[in-house]
Amino acid sequence: MSLFKKLIEGFFVLLLISCSAEEEEIFSISTELHDVMSEVRNENVPVSVILPPNFVKGAKEIPLLINLHGGGGNRNNLLQQSDVYQEMFNQEVIPPMVIVSFSGGPVSYYHGTWETFVTKELPQWAAEEYGVSIKSEHTLLTGISMGGYGSLKIGLKNPERFKAIAPMEPAIMPILEFPEEPHKRNSWWSPQQILEDVWGKPFNPEDFMKDNPANIVISNAKRIRDSGLDIYLEVGDEDFIQLHDGAEFLHRVFWDNDIRHEYHLVRWADHVGLSMYDRTKEAHAFLAASLAGGKSEPIDLPLTQQELAFARSVFGGEAVDTEPTSMMRDDPQKAP
Repeated sequence: MSLFKKLIEGFFVLLLISCSAEEEEIFSISTELHDVMSEVRNENVPVSVILPPNFVKGAKEIPLLINLHGGGGNRNNLLQQSDVYQEMFNQEVIPPMVIVSFSGGPVSYYHGTWETFVTKELPQWAAEEYGVSIKSEHTLLTGISMGGYGSLKIGLKNPERFKAIAPMEPAIMPILEFPEEPHKRNSWWSPQQILEDVWGKPFNPEDFMKDNPANIVISNAKRIRDSGLDIYLEVGDEDFIQLHDGAEFLHRVFWDNDIRHEYHLVRWADHVGLSMYDRTKEAHAFLAASLAGGKSEPIDLPLTQQELAFARSVFGGEAVDTEPTSMMRDDPQKAP
């Protein structure tokens, strides 16, 4: 092989490597760690951040997603989800957004001043640091387990502050009154030590129930409905700490109070576990749909005479020999 040919081939190899590196750089997320001073807590709070590919500070109205970690976790849990966020950005499951988390304590349940940190201080810091929008229509909240509890409690108490919340397998109990004798059902119950550490010793059940998501729904139902808050709730039906009981209970409280929401009882899914990758993508797809205005189908499309005749026959109880000419799959602007 001539020297010239070797040089040409080497040039193309380097070109391909360079293109691959550039392509990888274009679609790569970036992560950062910060210590954010909180006035309400009078301490520096460790914060983690995931920035979308090609992030430019000050981009117009870029959304903010706050991701609350689970029990025993810290800010690093968000960074451990980098792969799934990388994939969601690349596959356009979610639009460009800044994702933040923080170390809220292993069993804090985001109690007390943490609520103010989540609703005010953290979004304001993110706006100053990255230029994200602090408008409610651009602010999202999610979390797993204890973080799911936190996103429910904070989101339902402050429904005008968020566009959507997506609590996943939230650590909630199926109650509206604190039971004198827990464990009557095979459900998850907060250990007494945690209850005392978070809500004070001696433990006052009334304080706990004020933070209980199901009770918040009942006392705050009209405000939640009027806010237009989009709600996604999910849990696995094989959750090893029985959190599906609390989620199912909350789903029915939502239903009884006419609060629109999307609920997934995920078959064969455990607490955390292998199913979380796909479940996380589904929850974030809901958040993305909320940002985009929802997925409601049109209900005011004009009907053709043939379609009207078909509808009258069906609703009149008559047998019909033909199918409608459209099922909206082919033409979404044409009603069946």
